[in-house]
Amino acid sequence: MARKINLNFLSIVIFFLISFIGCEKKEEKAKTFGGSYIDIVSSLQQTSDDGFILAGLTYSFGAGLSDAFILKLDLNGNLQWQKTYGGRRSDTANSIQQTTDGGFIVAGSTFSFGNGLSDVWILKLDKDGSLIWQKTYGGSDSDIANSIQQTTDGGFIVAGSTFSFGNGLSDVWILKLDKDGSLIWQKTYGGSDSDIANS
Repeated sequence: MARKINLNFLSIVIFFLISFIGCEKKEEKAKTFGGSYIDIVSSLQQTSDDGFILAGLTYSFGAGLSDAFILKLDLNGNLQWQKTYGGRRSDTANSIQQTTDGGFIVAGSTFSFGNGLSDVWILKLDKDGSLIWQKTYGGSDSDIANSIQQTTDGGFIVAGSTFSFGNGLSDVWILKLDKDGSLIWQKTYGGSDSDIANS
């Protein structure tokens, strides 16, 4: 019985040593990006070159109160480029995906552009992060995109929430766009309270 307890104790010690060594290795590889204020990543995807694309918001850089913040890293986590997008007010990127042409599609929300309090904001970027086009969608209230994916026809599907349309306080809002960002259809789903689509 004593031997069994000792073996179990040894197994626990080895497990914690391996965990500790693993944590040490991870800490050596950790990298930070940003400036002197708040910078947040909301979406991350591995890219076709084995690097990574990150999207979020920055209060450290850009033109406005907060700007959409896109960073491209190589496979070792080294920064290849970083860019901000936005106007004078608060703008954010909530979702990013690499597209079949090697560029990127970004979805978020903007207070700087559009019709309402905040609008769904979609940006198409080339592989170097240069803006190809940007479009807003929404009504007179707050509308937000939380997720975007390219579809098999080359267009895009967007999921989020709308306070401008629908039945409730906020409704799930799904938008289907063509490859140039033109609206094909939009639909709301929900009841009398708050409903949100995140993906």
